[in-house]
Amino acid sequence: MKKYFTSILCVCTLAVQAQKVDLDRFNFNFEYRNLPHHPLDSTFKTYSVLLDAPYTVTGSMGADAIASRIVLQGFDRVDSDGDVRTEVHIQDLIIDKYQVVENSSTTKNKDGSETKTYSYYVSVDYNMQGHADWFSSSGVELSKGINLFGSRSYNWASATYKTRSEATNYYYNNKNAIVNNLIRERVNEAIASANSHMNYQFGYPVTTEASYFWLLDSKKHPENEPMSLRWKALKPALEGVSANSLSEDTKSKMMEMIKYFDGIKTTYAEDDKGHKKMRYAAFYNNALLYLMLDMPEKAIEEANGLIANDYDEKDGERLAKRAEELMALFTLNHTQNRHFTK
Repeated sequence: MKKYFTSILCVCTLAVQAQKVDLDRFNFNFEYRNLPHHPLDSTFKTYSVLLDAPYTVTGSMGADAIASRIVLQGFDRVDSDGDVRTEVHIQDLIIDKYQVVENSSTTKNKDGSETKTYSYYVSVDYNMQGHADWFSSSGVELSKGINLFGSRSYNWASATYKTRSEATNYYYNNKNAIVNNLIRERVNEAIASANSHMNYQFGYPVTTEASYFWLLDSKKHPENEPMSLRWKALKPALEGVSANSLSEDTKSKMMEMIKYFDGIKTTYAEDDKGHKKMRYAAFYNNALLYLMLDMPEKAIEEANGLIANDYDEKDGERLAKRAEELMALFTLNHTQNRHFTK
């Protein structure tokens, strides 16, 4: 009898081990075309850039080099009088304060005496201002007075030196190069700000989103192998998608994966934690798949199922919000698609 119960205990233990549910993130990249939050007239096809900046700014990088990096994605660039006119205004760098800062540290020697050492560095407070405006070719204001700098004041600090004179000499001997480097840093910031604002508002930028599915990482679980095999087939298809096209073959593979996860929901329908984790993965992954398929209404259904499943419902709320935002963007742009040539 003891042997009999021991055997049953071993079988039960093995069964529990086999059903252990460990989920892990399986990463992938997926490309699509963002839609504008302020869509322009469909007849608008071109854009131009006008840079207004002093020689100290253009001399550090080149006026053409600066202007060429301001890009409205989805539109063709022309030299002047584009359907969308971008005007970028950048002022000179102004040094507000220069000082040599003294630092000291004290170390105790073996004999109990103390040694104080000093170091010095140059601290420069400076500012740089600029803004951007956007107009249509007919002069209609599209967006105006957008600040291009994240701060009104910046600080630069040199390396440390053993003496005050070394720090001072370094600064004055290299002041022009230091200022030019600071101007380039700030101009790069301004370019990034201008591109971010205008492409969010008007552009169709290509976006590569780093995402992940929650999949089994439990080798003894009976679902581990079939889930793993399906993922290995789907991942290259997802990563082969371009912003210009989502092929019917890839859509079919995505729908097959959704169907598989629908089956997981019914197969693992009990109220214990392991089954809840399996359903969590199914609802989460399906919501994400529907978002990538540009089917936000279906994504919301999956997100609501994730919330009702009562295992990490915050993910469900987050996915539902993403789907609602996508629906609003589709309505605004009179489309249901983020994969097209522009």
